Amino acid sequence: MGRDKRMKQTTLDDLARRRAEARALGGEDAIAKLHGAGKLTARERIDLLLDPGSFQEFGLLARSQYPGLRERTPADGVVVGSGTIDGRLVFVTSEDATVLAGTRGRVAEAKTARMRELAIRERKPFIALMEAGAGRFQENNGAIAAAMGARFGEHYRMSGLTPQVAAVMGACFGGPSFTAAQSDFISIVEDTGFLGMSGPAVVKVGMGQDVSAEAIGGARKVATERGIADHLAADERACIAAIRCFLSFFPSSAFERPPVAAPTPAPVDGPEGRRLAAEIVSDGHRWPYDMNQLLPLFVDGGDLFFYKADYGPNLITAWGRMAGHSVGFIANNPKSTAGAMDEKTAVKARRFIDICDAFHIPIVFLVDCPGFMVGPQIEDQRMVVLAAQLLSSGIGASVPKITIVLRKAIGLAYIALGGKAMGVDRLYAWPTGRFDVMGPAAGVDLVHKKDIARAADPAARRAELVAKAEAESSAYIAAEMGLIDDVIHPAETRDVILAALASLRQSAPPPAFKHRIAP
Repeated sequence: MGRDKRMKQTTLDDLARRRAEARALGGEDAIAKLHGAGKLTARERIDLLLDPGSFQEFGLLARSQYPGLRERTPADGVVVGSGTIDGRLVFVTSEDATVLAGTRGRVAEAKTARMRELAIRERKPFIALMEAGAGRFQENNGAIAAAMGARFGEHYRMSGLTPQVAAVMGACFGGPSFTAAQSDFISIVEDTGFLGMSGPAVVKVGMGQDVSAEAIGGARKVATERGIADHLAADERACIAAIRCFLSFFPSSAFERPPVAAPTPAPVDGPEGRRLAAEIVSDGHRWPYDMNQLLPLFVDGGDLFFYKADYGPNLITAWGRMAGHSVGFIANNPKSTAGAMDEKTAVKARRFIDICDAFHIPIVFLVDCPGFMVGPQIEDQRMVVLAAQLLSSGIGASVPKITIVLRKAIGLAYIALGGKAMGVDRLYAWPTGRFDVMGPAAGVDLVHKKDIARAADPAARRAELVAKAEAESSAYIAAEMGLIDDVIHPAETRDVILAALASLRQSAPPPAFKHRIAP
């Protein structure tokens, strides 16, 4: 009788047992503790992120090889693999806080590196769902540390090639903070997400100070004051929904064009929307309005996805769709500091332009800006350098650029926000548009100070000079001089943009890698 060549059932049972142990994460008690803190597990997060049934796991049976940790580290504390979002392939890592508090061992790092490697090779987005991820001291101390840090080079090589996304869902101090900073989009969860160079324990050891994780890098501080995070999520589900929405506007790599969605009408396509477009903005340049009410009128379905909404609210940066195509919008918001530019808005506009340009998303500028902030305080923020960086990004961007001046287009701020010198493809103005090297009133006070003082009625003389300066800055004068392409009715804004984008798409070069995106 010959030997039975079939695989033994005990062999298959052993495989099933090993898989079940790995999928159990850190055990029921650890999972219950995580849920009690209002958090999801690493696997629950992946299930929410990816299309149902699409996840293909890598490294399920991985474990730490460090003595004493092998049995305590199912999957070595990180779940990784590929799956789809809206049918498109992505690579994802999800750190497991139920295994040694989410610390990262050498095997876990190898698994994560494998995902970065495949994202680069296959030119697909990389998503890091981060809970902690700081290096596990037992496995990384000593001379072996001479080889650490390979991940940062891999993030650099992905930059501008494939979209990179980071979700900060726990205390991400040290190495994870750099992973986040090198990403194109960071969403941080309020109350549970923390981001910074060093956590409280390290600060205590290094400086002898007792500080909280909130003080070092609380979510609201990171998103609204520092502008490191691009999106502040109310909870983990909102965070994951934001990631899916962000990626819907982007191609899988720089070698593809952005996906096209089914077109939907915009509010301005109806009579109420046309009325609002003409009424929200006043003739009086000192009257504020909320750009958050105006901008949605022009995009498909009135839907926008905001970038750094809570940082520098005097400038709106957002993605929307026009006839189904992805478009990036940069728009001053006169409701906040009259829409003037400061260090925060310069930083976020520069990075927004770089991201759009790298992934072939056209940019529309809606300009209503009295200029850059002035004074010693703004100079202390290195405003000259930040403005120059913004100018460089704008001039260097090769995507279609369309500018519409709603009211104020003043000085260097106008140039940096899609002025003619930026080489924009189309330049329009509303009838309320004004172009000037500085605000007319400021210019009159500066140049005609003595004339006004000598006048029999100084107030009347000043008003006369201001009125003359305002008339000379009119968009109609700019149109007569051939310096802008046309003066348009507010209700025509969407149609003008759509026509321009359709024309520019016909002459667009094939998609290709352009440049890295600086943090």
